[in-house]
Amino acid sequence: MDVGIVTTHVPPAKGYGGVSVTCGVLTKAWAERGHNMALVAADESIDGRLRAEDVKLGKQVDVRLYRCYSFRRWGFGLGAMPKIFKLCWQAPRIYIHGIATWPSTLAALFCVLLRRPFMVAVHGGLMPEHVALIRRQKPHKWLFYKWLTFPTLRRAIAVHCTSDTEAVGVTDVLGPDAKVLLVPNGIDSREFQVAGYPGGEGTQLCFLGHVQQEKGINAFIRAWLKTRRPNDRLVVAGRSVDGAYFEEFQALLAQAEGAISYKGYLPVAEVKQLLADSHFLVLPSGLEETGGMRENFGNVVAEAMAAGRPVLVAKGLAWDHLAMYGAGLVFERNEASVCAVLRQTQVVTQATWQDMALRSREYVEQQLDPVKLGDKVWKVMTKADHVKLPQSLIEGSSYE
Repeated sequence: MDVGIVTTHVPPAKGYGGVSVTCGVLTKAWAERGHNMALVAADESIDGRLRAEDVKLGKQVDVRLYRCYSFRRWGFGLGAMPKIFKLCWQAPRIYIHGIATWPSTLAALFCVLLRRPFMVAVHGGLMPEHVALIRRQKPHKWLFYKWLTFPTLRRAIAVHCTSDTEAVGVTDVLGPDAKVLLVPNGIDSREFQVAGYPGGEGTQLCFLGHVQQEKGINAFIRAWLKTRRPNDRLVVAGRSVDGAYFEEFQALLAQAEGAISYKGYLPVAEVKQLLADSHFLVLPSGLEETGGMRENFGNVVAEAMAAGRPVLVAKGLAWDHLAMYGAGLVFERNEASVCAVLRQTQVVTQATWQDMALRSREYVEQQLDPVKLGDKVWKVMTKADHVKLPQSLIEGSSYE
């Protein structure tokens, strides 16, 4: 075994978003290089428990699932303790997806106890605004971070970040000597086909993600309603949770009088069809005034670009450069800026759109190849003499 991997959820688990997806992409990339791995994760999925044989990440991956029976989002289950301890005992090094969940915390503690080299991908958990929100409103979680998360992160080989903003957040809480590896998430463009220009009148936008405050979808809809033309459409697909935010979302749908469609959770094939039917994908994370920026990368942006779809994305994630590249438009996190960008989309010609679509696909193929990016992470994680690693591991951003 070359590396042990610990993650809370693993594909094909449904309903748990980016961390699970990123784990799958990175593990497949390493398997493609012939690396041998063992992986521990919860068996949780919203449509039924996973079995090891359901997890298809490559023949080099030994999948070890434990029973999750409480706090499903955080992957709680006492079976995690022996499985993760055994993995940390057996593997020469450990890669941990996420922080402050049951399995990720156990893995970090066991690695420190056993003096096992480990790397942690924080997956947005230390974005500056998110940390500030925890300090203000969640004192118990903040204590958890101070007593368990931060001390173990300081013992890691490196903290894997996927955006400049996330790297700043890690340095803010761990100090200037924090060892940060800045490498974006990859996306396998071979899994996406590029469809032609969507037919029909008007512009169709799509949003893929949870209907929750940190995603900013309601604030985006309010701006869209002020600028939309009679034939413009917005399609929202993703899980929702009961509560005031979803009730506000439903009221906005009613106000749109049929111009907004809510599809709920969609399987992969239907997500790809939705992208094919849409002109742009939108990711307005952090747009709500009180929501804070929790998103660090936004895998759906990479997926949309792989499908040849330009994107509209909030400033402050990993995509601030896309307008310069010609693959999308970036808006400030206020309604006036969103409205200005939406008006820009209304005057994009088919020829200009096709050029943006081509640049989107090219960007993914050239900059987000998962095998090449996985090699960068693997090189640092498996370096022979970890004691002599430099304090700063920040690589030049792959986004430029």
